[in-house]
Amino acid sequence: MKGRLFAIGVGPGDPELLTLKAVNILKEIDIIACPSKENRPGIAYDIAAKAVPEILEKQVIALEFPMTEKDTADAHKKAAKKLMQVLDKGNDTAFLTLGDPSIYSTFSYISDLIRQSGYEVTVISGISSFSAAAAKLLLPLALGDGSVMITSKEYADNAKTLVIMKAAGMLKEIKDKVKKTDKDIYMVENCGMEDERIYKGIDSIPDEAGYFSIVIVTDKNTKDKQ
Repeated sequence: MKGRLFAIGVGPGDPELLTLKAVNILKEIDIIACPSKENRPGIAYDIAAKAVPEILEKQVIALEFPMTEKDTADAHKKAAKKLMQVLDKGNDTAFLTLGDPSIYSTFSYISDLIRQSGYEVTVISGISSFSAAAAKLLLPLALGDGSVMITSKEYADNAKTLVIMKAAGMLKEIKDKVKKTDKDIYMVENCGMEDERIYKGIDSIPDEAGYFSIVIVTDKNTKDKQ
């Protein structure tokens, strides 16, 4: 009998944001798979281990994913093949991913390959980084019939609230565009992590920041409606 693959969103950084369902599955499952760097389990594993220390005693499948788009397709195929070899032995396996597995997650590419090969896949939702960032800011992302747009490294001006993921490399460009509008801008860097930083207002946001930086641009009256 083939094993089952569980994708578990560990949230943005704070281990207390793992869901009860995620915690229970991690306690039960014997094998943990996760993105790694130089064969060392990455940030998602560290977060999960703080919430569920038991995983430190479990077998870990380290999966390498290059940051350049050129090599991603091959990396996805290699990771899927490695996971299917484990599943073929009847081992249920948990794949850890930052935030939620359905939002800009590498897991989606792996999931397609594995499901097409006839394996059972279950996704355990996690708290998304932008939801956690909005909570830190006490900022509602949507009110009434207001629209919300979520982009990756892209500024757009046709929503009441714009969430820009992976914004670190384009902060100056974003700020230049916001200056031409009547909007408010916020940024949370390393949300939920020990070195978290919160920025409110265009003058407080630097031109450079860490990879895990989320920018939220809103109409000026959004927060006033709380």
